[in-house]
Amino acid sequence: MTLKPVALFAIAALLVESGALAESCQVQSASQPGQWKFVRAYDPDTGKVVLQQPINGGDSKEVTVAGDHVRVEYKLPGHTHYEAGVVSPCKGGNVVRT
Repeated sequence: MTLKPVALFAIAALLVESGALAESCQVQSASQPGQWKFVRAYDPDTGKVVLQQPINGGDSKEVTVAGDHVRVEYKLPGHTHYEAGVVSPCKGGNVVRT
């Protein structure tokens, strides 16, 4: 039957185009409890924002990215610009502190 090899080829092509599987990690505010930070996390592979919200000191939020890295920026209340973020590993549920 020729349908089976064609179907397998189509599935393999889709897997190759989809790239790496999604990974997730926790973004945590390293501030003291009661001190808030406005956090913005990007997926460096797609350029999309995967998290944008305030986080209380010590709390964390889960993010999911297409690859295995995340870029996290933050700003303090009253500030108008986010601090430049660094790209950090994001896989296996690890914690990225900011």
